[in-house]
Amino acid sequence: MKYFVMPVLLGLFILLGSVNARAVPTVSEMNRLQSATALFEQMPGMIPPYVLRHAQGIAVIPGELKAGFIFGGELGNGVMVARLPNGRWSAPSFITMGGANWGAQIGGEVRNIVLIFNTPASVALAESGNLTLGAGASITAGPVGTGLGVNTRMPAVYSYVSSAGAYVGATLNGSVLATDYGANRDVYGMANPLRLRASAAPGATRSFTCSIARATGASERVCG
Repeated sequence: MKYFVMPVLLGLFILLGSVNARAVPTVSEMNRLQSATALFEQMPGMIPPYVLRHAQGIAVIPGELKAGFIFGGELGNGVMVARLPNGRWSAPSFITMGGANWGAQIGGEVRNIVLIFNTPASVALAESGNLTLGAGASITAGPVGTGLGVNTRMPAVYSYVSSAGAYVGATLNGSVLATDYGANRDVYGMANPLRLRASAAPGATRSFTCSIARATGASERVCG
């Protein structure tokens, strides 16, 4: 038995080592991580604590897009994490978001977007690589403020959108959330790291997961 176990363990160490060995995000990828982290750290005061505590996945898309780009269907680039079975958060997966029919809902200008995934099923759909919000998963504008308790009729996804410094109740129906496989391979050497624990991910990616962990009350060993 030991002759079988040792090669398996060795293979796991090599796999984790290869992930860390590729920990060289590009400047663009680092900027995306830093922007997403900074944006999310401004949001918990808006998002009710019960929503954050029960979140199964969180996506953050920082942006500075205006009407000419919005109606062209391009929304922005961001990152997403998923809740792991042990209650901790995954390494951040790089994502993109687009859609042509939502700009009119928010006046043709968007600054930032945060998506709260309320169910494991909605996270699984996002992990599949291409999720149409409102079709593959129900979505509504999220509640704001302190909140009193969990709404038993939560949609699959809550959206939080800020425009010109103010929260707007846009649901983003029809928007498409897609995995940025190229960026993920650059950073992790794998197409989708949503099942990768943060402690096994490159150090440069951990600040985002730490911000999520602190806001949601989740334990995270990689946070200082």
